[in-house]
Amino acid sequence: MHKKKNRAAHAAWRRTGAFILLTAVIAAAPAQANDESPALTQARTQAVQDARNGHLVRGIATLESLHRTHPDDAFVTADLIVLMRLAGQNAQLAKLTEHTDPRTIPNYAVIDWARALRDSKEFTRARGILAPRLSDLGPKGDILYAMITVESGPKHPAVIALPKTSTPGLSPTDLADMAYVQRKAGDPIEALKLAYLALSRANQNPHAFRELVFALSDSGAANLAWEKAQERPSLFNNDALNRLRADVATVEIRNAVHERRRLDDDFDYAQRDIPLKRALSTLKKNQQRFAEDKPQALRTQYDRVYVLRTLEMMQAAIDTYESLPQKPATATKAKRIAIPSYVRRAAADAYLYRHHPREAAALYRELIAENPKADVNLFIALYYAYLDSEQYDRAEKILATIHRVTPTWRTRQKTPGRVENWERLDVDQLWAMDAAYRNHEDIAYARINILVDHAPRNSGLLNAKATIERWRGWPEQSLKTTKLAQAYAPKTKDTRLNLADNARDLEHFKTWGEQIRALNQDFPTDTSIQRSMAQWRDRSRPSISSEYTTGRSRGNSTLGNPVVGNRDQEWQSRLNSPWLANGWRAYIDQHYLWSSFTDSSERYNRYGVGAEWRGNRKHAWVSINNDQLTGRHVGVEAGWSQWLDDHWQYGISGNTYSLSTPLRAKQAGLSGKSLNAKLNWRQDETREAYAGLSVLSISDGNKRTDLAAGFSQRLFASPHHITTGGVDAFAEHNSRPGGSYFNPANSESLSVRLAHKWTTWRDYDRSFTQYAKISTGYGWQAGYGGAPMTDIFYEHIWKLNRTWDLHYGVGWGSNVYDGGREQRLYGVLGFGGVF
Repeated sequence: MHKKKNRAAHAAWRRTGAFILLTAVIAAAPAQANDESPALTQARTQAVQDARNGHLVRGIATLESLHRTHPDDAFVTADLIVLMRLAGQNAQLAKLTEHTDPRTIPNYAVIDWARALRDSKEFTRARGILAPRLSDLGPKGDILYAMITVESGPKHPAVIALPKTSTPGLSPTDLADMAYVQRKAGDPIEALKLAYLALSRANQNPHAFRELVFALSDSGAANLAWEKAQERPSLFNNDALNRLRADVATVEIRNAVHERRRLDDDFDYAQRDIPLKRALSTLKKNQQRFAEDKPQALRTQYDRVYVLRTLEMMQAAIDTYESLPQKPATATKAKRIAIPSYVRRAAADAYLYRHHPREAAALYRELIAENPKADVNLFIALYYAYLDSEQYDRAEKILATIHRVTPTWRTRQKTPGRVENWERLDVDQLWAMDAAYRNHEDIAYARINILVDHAPRNSGLLNAKATIERWRGWPEQSLKTTKLAQAYAPKTKDTRLNLADNARDLEHFKTWGEQIRALNQDFPTDTSIQRSMAQWRDRSRPSISSEYTTGRSRGNSTLGNPVVGNRDQEWQSRLNSPWLANGWRAYIDQHYLWSSFTDSSERYNRYGVGAEWRGNRKHAWVSINNDQLTGRHVGVEAGWSQWLDDHWQYGISGNTYSLSTPLRAKQAGLSGKSLNAKLNWRQDETREAYAGLSVLSISDGNKRTDLAAGFSQRLFASPHHITTGGVDAFAEHNSRPGGSYFNPANSESLSVRLAHKWTTWRDYDRSFTQYAKISTGYGWQAGYGGAPMTDIFYEHIWKLNRTWDLHYGVGWGSNVYDGGREQRLYGVLGFGGVF
């Protein structure tokens, strides 16, 4: 772009030189061509003489008239080419010679002809005119051919076409033109050498000085180039100065990015963005300055996208990208790929960061198609775009490809031997984490352990291992691994974030808050930190949960079975206050029960006020409950639970007015006190077991003892599916069987269950999951023998956002009581969230 403007800036200088050239042309042109009449020769010569004497328009008009009457006279055409070129009539010249055979035109006019075509952007014609005549035209022809070639695309052929600097007769302007070719071919250092050589022969040569300035700028010395340009500002028009200003801004950005990396390495997070923000301010000023210079204004917009993305101002980066003149959000691929790759990559990163993975993936695919040998990080970015858009199959193909082709070692070009290829480490670490993303945490853990064994002091691998351990439900083990990473790299973001997440999972809430607030101050735009920070702030907000169940039962009541009901309802709700700094919060709850029987119905509505404490993986609670707020049947409930390590948890609780008392017993005026104990074991995400013991002492003297145990094993897992199987056993003994409520001396059951969870749709914090469970087994009751039993349940679970969820489901069960089979159809509706 600037070469045309530069020539316009030197119009006066060119005209002076052109008249000198015209004199030389007149002297060199033959007085009479072999096939010209003396009259034609005299008329042609007079036209050229008129032009020399300052009557250029008259000379051109005369030659045009001669050309119309003698269109095949090569010398008339040649003289007309020279004069039209001198007058700047490039378009007319190009049209005039559209059907002219280049072989007929004398050498003295060929270069002017080619230059006119070059200025008219007819590069192919210009090269076609010069190529067969280069041996006759000398170094100037070679240089012009090289200039036209480099401007039309091919870089290497252009450089080859240049004469050697030792060629006799090269003028300072010729050397400056050679510098222009080298600079356009991407070798600003060689261009600098040629520009300095030209200036050593003519230190005031304007063309050489300009090439020196532009070569300095292209080689990265933009500030020096700008200073040099101020020495002779008359040589640079506004467009050229704008281009130099834009180069200064580019260098400022480059230096700011390097400084940011250095400050990152020094963990000086508070200062790391200051240089880039200054660069962003420079771009803003340039945007206003370049309002009338569309090329530099567009370039400034490009740079803004890159800087905004680097500063992690992702939405601003997207807005700037989508406001480009190409309208990339809706543009065709052909128009979009005209945008530089570094801009599209920055935009893709911003899209992915702002949860637009499909838009990001489209851009990443374009960039990879344009450069299949791009750095591994681009492929990894595409992998995450596929992962976030739930396209696990496509993500798997990308990962498998880079895992296969990325070498462990790389060779050095200038020195022998091999060095580690750090890109391979990134790929191997992703290979391990990928398994966890697909719900195969056990495979991920095995893979990361192999990597840690080979590089035991690598903090990145140690933090990845700690993350997987936390995902597997081992926060204590994760903390140990994180502290090992902390010993090697105590100030890295990953280490600090792992420490904060471990503090959260271990319920060291004060430590979590201190660590996550410090991280948020250093990395205010990091989404992982933002999410953890939001979870921390949730503790200072009230929350609610509620679930309603209704059922209808049908069965054989001819045997006088008193427990065969008709309808039942249960509604449980709880409203929690914010957590206090000391780990306490208050709550109120309601528990409503209602059931109709063949001969009556019973309702039980209980309200409670309580307080609970959590910390260090311990949980305590106490509440006072009142039946229907009558002042009667006030009960006190209290409990305690604790994780002993990553695998074992126990809990105990008691209630002086127990909800476990059957409704029939309550109808008869009875109440009960209960004591419960439970022990949980969890190996990892795939295997767990439980055992529980509860004792209910009813006011009629009956003591009911329940014993329950169960085991669960994951059977299948994929990115969207998890299938779990299990076995459950139950046994109950009543010390005083019979009475007004279902109360057998003994009853037992043994069942197997199969549950499947299917994440049907997911978009970051929002998701839709289907859940199904079937349980079947055999139950025994004293005096009635055994009978099969079944329960089937199907549920929809909606995650509406990060804090609110909704679930509803329907179930059917069949069981036998006192020899009579009862079938129950029931529905469940519930929700929960943080205000």
